[in-house]
Amino acid sequence: MLSGIKVYNVKDFIRKTETGNIDLNRSKQIVRDLANAAGSHTDHNILIDMRETTISVSSIEDVMKVALEFGSYVSSFKNKIANIVPDDHERMLIANRFKACMDIQGFEYEIFTDYESAIEWLSETEDIAQTTR
Repeated sequence: MLSGIKVYNVKDFIRKTETGNIDLNRSKQIVRDLANAAGSHTDHNILIDMRETTISVSSIEDVMKVALEFGSYVSSFKNKIANIVPDDHERMLIANRFKACMDIQGFEYEIFTDYESAIEWLSETEDIAQTTR
């Protein structure tokens, strides 16, 4: 019988968990907080967990302003950024708009709806096949 074992070599990462309502000004402050942390830990990936939030940032203009705030600190963000968002249609539309803005600026940014998928993406993986007799 062949069984697969996956070993995750999780690099250190910066985790930012937010709850409550997030508006444009709060979003920009989160970016600044992350830039400060990322600047001090240049070899770390970033995990932003926003599953327990509601947002007031919904217009494409607001989405672009937050993405441009990331762009203002581009030298601090060298590694992957994973963002976990609630799995609902409206939030995914906003998240996909934001991802497009981040992609245009050259960030290595992905959206997730669950923690495990985000961790897997942030981690180096190695598949090990083990044969049991």
